[in-house]
Amino acid sequence: MRVILINPPLCPSIVKSLGPITRSLFYNSAPLGICYIAAVLREDGHEVKIIDAAVEGLSEDALLKRIRNNSPEIVGITTVTVSSQSVYELAKKIRSTFSTVKIIIGGPHISSNPEDLLNHREVDLAVIGEGEVTFKEVVRAINKNQNLNKVEGLAYVNGDQKIYFTPPRSFIADLDILPFPARDLVPVDLYRPQPNDQKKLPKFSMITSRGCPYSCIFCDKNVFKNVYRSFSPSYIVKEMKHLIRDYKARDIAFVDSTFTPSKNRVYGIIEEIKKYNLEVSWTCSVRVDVLDEELLRAMKNAGCWRVRLGIESGNDEVLKFIKKGITKYQVEKVANWAYEIGLEPKGFFMIGHPTETIHTIEETIRFASKLPLKDITVQINTPIRNTFQYQLIGKYGKLAVTDSSQYSFWEPVFVPNGIRYSELSYYYAKFYLKFYLRPIVWYRHIKDINSLTDIVKYIKGLGIIFYFFNLWLKKKL
Repeated sequence: MRVILINPPLCPSIVKSLGPITRSLFYNSAPLGICYIAAVLREDGHEVKIIDAAVEGLSEDALLKRIRNNSPEIVGITTVTVSSQSVYELAKKIRSTFSTVKIIIGGPHISSNPEDLLNHREVDLAVIGEGEVTFKEVVRAINKNQNLNKVEGLAYVNGDQKIYFTPPRSFIADLDILPFPARDLVPVDLYRPQPNDQKKLPKFSMITSRGCPYSCIFCDKNVFKNVYRSFSPSYIVKEMKHLIRDYKARDIAFVDSTFTPSKNRVYGIIEEIKKYNLEVSWTCSVRVDVLDEELLRAMKNAGCWRVRLGIESGNDEVLKFIKKGITKYQVEKVANWAYEIGLEPKGFFMIGHPTETIHTIEETIRFASKLPLKDITVQINTPIRNTFQYQLIGKYGKLAVTDSSQYSFWEPVFVPNGIRYSELSYYYAKFYLKFYLRPIVWYRHIKDINSLTDIVKYIKGLGIIFYFFNLWLKKKL
């Protein structure tokens, strides 16, 4: 069958509010979820195309023209909460323009919010949870005009205005059966990392595992749950070799929820990298409660140049409440080891937790400034439906935005008790400024300038600092 898979355009209201940091969340790497599905469908003999409307900046009219030119029988659209409004508007346009096309949606948002189907009858089916096998079986069933009720992992609405679910789909036990993501179907030249996340170009992203075994209350786990599965070290390094050979990759970002759930897994990957003497650098997200100095050195020797530390807060009581499972002491140890080894640690922080106060936010800013971090990313806590913290909203604060399609991680959605909306916005900008406008951070960056390319990326970095300074002035209390 002819299938088009779409990464939808972002909602116009979201696009207007995108800053230079948040913009890169949507434009810095290929949509690997639909690239996996495309690869599986292609392996099954179907004609598949991917349209990444977000990175291409396509209007609805341009997107519809692209669809018309390819005459698909099935259109699949991935959903995340910040693009859900665009997904449904696009589905309506596709239904009114191409009446016989089957419209199937999947991804994190619909897996969390299947009740959306009641208000969006233009959508024929929703894939709930892990998508590759379900989508393949759906296409087979449609192709053979078979009953879809026998396909596991689906949600749909019948004429009686009720949502029906087929039995849930079991997770893929052996991820190694999957083909590599179909990156040849997306415009790889359009994806660009943030200036401060560039080491070498071209840079590509990889997913080496699925799920997360930890219990942070803010995480959306509606697709992979707490079930952790990993590709084998052999498979992972084969994909790295594929990126080096076919795409000339010089840097790889492992974008798993966590790359280090166990030391044995990481050592296994390191052994495979060294076995083939791969000439590529890489980065990963890590758990500070798993790492030690010996493992960090082994990672550095295998090509790792940056570890991304999920820190979230600089207050131990907040860390305990959000069930992060780490302490400030552990963070300090790992950050110092990483810096001394030369792994350019980057910290990820979040403000606006349910028990947050202005005092704990300021404490987190001071803590970030105390650590030997080279870079940070800061988000504003956003309670996604069906996360554990979503149940706590009424007790610890209130929602400032009730339409989930307007949710973002850079404008306040949830406002904790005792904090004003304007204060969250103010401290979001202040966090970046307080961290980056320090001589020690400038030194950490300037000492690594070795080429004209480095100079260009730091000029872009100055533009980001100016953006946050301007934002801070506008929101100044």
